[in-house]
Amino acid sequence: MKKAITIFLLVAVTCLLTWKFVQSDSHEQPAAAMDESQVILAEYKWNGESHQISLADLNAAIAELPVYRQQNYEARADKAEYLEELIDERLKLLRATDDGFDKSLEHLKKLEDYTHQLMVEKLTEAEVDAKVVYTDEDLMAHYQANLSEYIEDAKVRATCITLDDEDLANETLDAIKAGKDIVEMAKELSEAGKLANGPGINQDDPGNTGFFTKSVSPRWLEFVETVFDQEVGEMTDAVFETDVNDETFYLIFRKEEHQPERQQEFDEVKDDIQRTVERTKKRERINEWVTEITEKGKLKTYPENIPEPPKPEEAETEESEQ
Repeated sequence: MKKAITIFLLVAVTCLLTWKFVQSDSHEQPAAAMDESQVILAEYKWNGESHQISLADLNAAIAELPVYRQQNYEARADKAEYLEELIDERLKLLRATDDGFDKSLEHLKKLEDYTHQLMVEKLTEAEVDAKVVYTDEDLMAHYQANLSEYIEDAKVRATCITLDDEDLANETLDAIKAGKDIVEMAKELSEAGKLANGPGINQDDPGNTGFFTKSVSPRWLEFVETVFDQEVGEMTDAVFETDVNDETFYLIFRKEEHQPERQQEFDEVKDDIQRTVERTKKRERINEWVTEITEKGKLKTYPENIPEPPKPEEAETEESEQ
């Protein structure tokens, strides 16, 4: 027979919560802070034993949530909603205890494993994270020693019209040579929905490829290399034909800007350097710490005692004998 469960959600909850939040909104402050542990929000009985949930319990449970979730339970109505979740969780826990899940060997083993994991994490925080120290001088020294790692690749920008119709491409090039501006032509073709999906397919700024490096896309390598070889302001004399993924595209483009390779300043890459130095320092500290532990434990290993696996022919012989 199912065990009887009696749950009393107090009518006084609403009154108490209302009093609490109205009072907090008031300009008048109480003479003494309210004892939230004495404000009972719910009572229930399980197997004859009484249980209570106070306002302090509710606020403590909310405080354990991630910060982004805590913000969802600031209003009174939201707190009352979370109270129902808290009651449901506690009742389920009592039921699980009745069914003996708190004594399950499988669960206890998982709990032990998780406890050990938490212990090691806390120990690592104390022995590694807390002992890793570096200064701005360390960061600058790393930067100076690895300048080649902080070089920004050369970049170019072009105005490009990408089409999948050869006749239209030739007509477009003729119009541009006759005096039509390539940027205006790109806008007109974009509005007409005739630009193909490729370089310059930019809805906000049709034709503008934005800055890109030589490694931007292996599929469009022919186009990329050609743009890099052009002079700023130079435009293709003929329609540029290229195959990409078994499709043929027809391009007309003009090189607009070229930014040469440059050395990045320290302040630009400081965050990356900090992460690199921190990882290096942590690895060094971990190795140092492992050495300390093994020395303290007087570690001895006997890898020679690991037996060799049987050779295939020996395994077959053993199976046949069995």
